[in-house]
Amino acid sequence: MDIVYQLVHGLSGLPAQESRLARFFLDNFAQIPDATMEELAAKAGVSPATLQHFARSIGCDDINDFIGQVRHQQQESSQQTPAAPMLGDAAWMDPGTLQALAKNAGVGSEILERFSHSIGRESSSDILGQIRNRLNDFSQQESRVAQTILEDVSFAASATIDQLATAAGVSPATITRFARAAGCDDIRDLRMKLAQASTPVSAGDMPAPWREKLGNVQHALNSQLCELLPSAMNQAIARLKQAKAVHIFSASAADTPFASLLQYRLLTQGYPANICQDGALMSITASMLGKGQVLVIFAGSAPENSLIAASHQARRLGAELVIIGQEVGAFIHREDIHLPLKDTRYGALLVIDLLCEGIDS
Repeated sequence: MDIVYQLVHGLSGLPAQESRLARFFLDNFAQIPDATMEELAAKAGVSPATLQHFARSIGCDDINDFIGQVRHQQQESSQQTPAAPMLGDAAWMDPGTLQALAKNAGVGSEILERFSHSIGRESSSDILGQIRNRLNDFSQQESRVAQTILEDVSFAASATIDQLATAAGVSPATITRFARAAGCDDIRDLRMKLAQASTPVSAGDMPAPWREKLGNVQHALNSQLCELLPSAMNQAIARLKQAKAVHIFSASAADTPFASLLQYRLLTQGYPANICQDGALMSITASMLGKGQVLVIFAGSAPENSLIAASHQARRLGAELVIIGQEVGAFIHREDIHLPLKDTRYGALLVIDLLCEGIDS
């Protein structure tokens, strides 16, 4: 059971008293596992019987089950580590062994290429992949050639044997030996394969509208990255990591999908997050905020007065603000973290990715 998800949905789907309890638990999520039922009841200002009823209303057996679910989710959130890939022995085979196995099995080169890719290998015909895979097998002199090539593939693809030897600090004879050790016939074959490897990928037969769209997206992402300050992004990530709960306001209907996406990403990463897009509810929510809570505002367009008033109220009560959007006059204060949007669609998606990946790192 995702207990945070249950609590967030309880904010709007439960009766008033239980909705307030859901908010109380989200605001004090970190302290729940260490408290007894009596302590929780006293802090929440309700009876133990009300706590029991609340626990059952969000799908738990009783309040002890609820506390256990919270403890379990906190442990999962703090102990998650990336799973190590399980590729099997095939991932460690050298290209020659793979080719021998393919030959014995009657498998063609195209299938071998797909298989190599599926186990995380670079293409067996990719000279750069072969050089990287054999770095430990080269002699000391050959390794110097390999490093020189990998550092500047374009230069190595056009350099003469003497130029490459000088750059690597070895003799021309070593370059010849290296070419053969890398699986090439001679230096000319090596240069040809390096030239192929250094050729940028083209759009091929992609329809013109698709190429134009791809170019526009790339431009939007590049512009957005140039607009962001790494220091501001790091500060925003730190605020979200340390927050007891995150509340997300959207300035307009166009901002709501991005607010919902951020909420979903945070919830799946184990961080309590609530979303609000109604002006009246924003005011009520802001009045309940305080220190240790973070208010994220998506404002791709000019905010309305209700949102401005709610943000002022949240600041007065000690909440910290992260504003994602265009800078609008006095709406943004000095203590706020502002992540400007150059592009309100792809830029917003990029900002959400950077925030959530930063929290997970």
